[in-house]
Amino acid sequence: MKIYNKLNIKFLLVLVIAFLSSCSKEFLDEPENTAGISEPIVFSDRDIVQAFISGIYARYKGQWDDDLTDDSIEGGNQSEPDTGGLYAMYFARSLKGNDLIQSPSFFRFDYAHDNRAPTFRRTSFTWTFNYEIINYANVLIKGLKESTDLDDATKREFTAVAKSIRAFHYFQLALEFAPNYNNDRSVTRIPIYTEPATAESVGNGPSPLSDVYDLILSDLKEAIPDLPEERLGKSYINKSVANGFLARVLLVTQDDWSLASSAARAAYGGTAESAVISTNWGDGFSDLTDQDWLWGHFQDGSNESNFFWMAPHVFMDHLSLSFQATYANTNFRDEFSTTDVRRLFSDIYNSSTPYREFITTKFAFTFASDVPLMRKSEMVLIDAEAQYNLNNEPEARDLLFALQKERDPNAVLSTNSGSDLMNEILLERRKELYGELGVEWFDAKRLRMPINRDDVHRVVINVPIDSELFYLSIPQSEIDANPNMDESLNQ
Repeated sequence: MKIYNKLNIKFLLVLVIAFLSSCSKEFLDEPENTAGISEPIVFSDRDIVQAFISGIYARYKGQWDDDLTDDSIEGGNQSEPDTGGLYAMYFARSLKGNDLIQSPSFFRFDYAHDNRAPTFRRTSFTWTFNYEIINYANVLIKGLKESTDLDDATKREFTAVAKSIRAFHYFQLALEFAPNYNNDRSVTRIPIYTEPATAESVGNGPSPLSDVYDLILSDLKEAIPDLPEERLGKSYINKSVANGFLARVLLVTQDDWSLASSAARAAYGGTAESAVISTNWGDGFSDLTDQDWLWGHFQDGSNESNFFWMAPHVFMDHLSLSFQATYANTNFRDEFSTTDVRRLFSDIYNSSTPYREFITTKFAFTFASDVPLMRKSEMVLIDAEAQYNLNNEPEARDLLFALQKERDPNAVLSTNSGSDLMNEILLERRKELYGELGVEWFDAKRLRMPINRDDVHRVVINVPIDSELFYLSIPQSEIDANPNMDESLNQ
């Protein structure tokens, strides 16, 4: 394990000072790295612990450079938009399928499935980002446990937050650096850490993938009962969001569809017809106050903005000053009926280049565009898939129709069954969630499907079932720094 994880705790403690002195609507003003406060002080007061957690969430919107140090740290280099925070990881996944097309801009190597080698920035960033946040969560868990100043209720609540954060990021590592869970649960690629790193820490060896998922599931199941629904804003994890995490994980393990359904229902509220209502379609998909949004990145256009970094908006919007780099596959566009509010595709360039025929106006870019990370509509579709796998096809069709009729007034209740119904649910996931979290890649990996691109694409590539292209190599920097990791992991 790299020592920078310990050093960056000092940086995060600076965020606490900024939070306490000048708190903004969702996070905090950008801090100056000039001083810090000790960890014992952080865990002496509820407000300071909350500030520490706010600092963790602020790192989700970080801007990371080639050396994977934050720009505010002395010696940091220029960031690149494709190695930002959580949003960059999600958008890299979004471009790996057939539905979206990337021009020769940032994320072009992700789009080409050519960004997984041990020395590449995508690999190093994804590993470093997730393990750094995991270390913050471990610091939080340990500090809360050892605090003599905080009451038990505060400890339980914030420990639940920390375990939710830790579970979420181990899930990202499992998705990004390991094969499909159900192919070989004994594969060893991901080290587990449940204690904070120190300057003397020696990296752990990789654990079986089954152990990684056991930790993810136990963290979430322990956390959810102690999490409140109340929160400072939608950038924060609460009970509904943690239930959403659990529902997503169970889509991968595919061994408890009843719990997947109940977790999804706890996340979306249990009434699908009201959960899926959204005013964001046709309005830029940039407002996290929309009742459909469970979790998102807040931006205010000034002190809380990633400016020209925040994907997907800055890459997919062609009608404002932005990268104007992402196009929509013509064949994907044709999957939407003409009365579907999500059919937001335009031929603005009148180009003879096939991949440049259609752009999407789903996302409108400004410095104040909020970014969706989880929505109730996704949870309704998870519930539909769970009901299908529980052999309750009528309920699956009803849940699917609750979303379809809200998006398209001319939608009719599906008569599909069997694999046709499952394929309809998967298509609806793509239509609803494209550009947001890499749904097409996620579903192909967990369900052992190929990714086959048609000839509309700028880069035509076929990714076979269970291909190594579905996961990244272990970073060379980790292999060099950790004596318990070796080159054989990448063979």
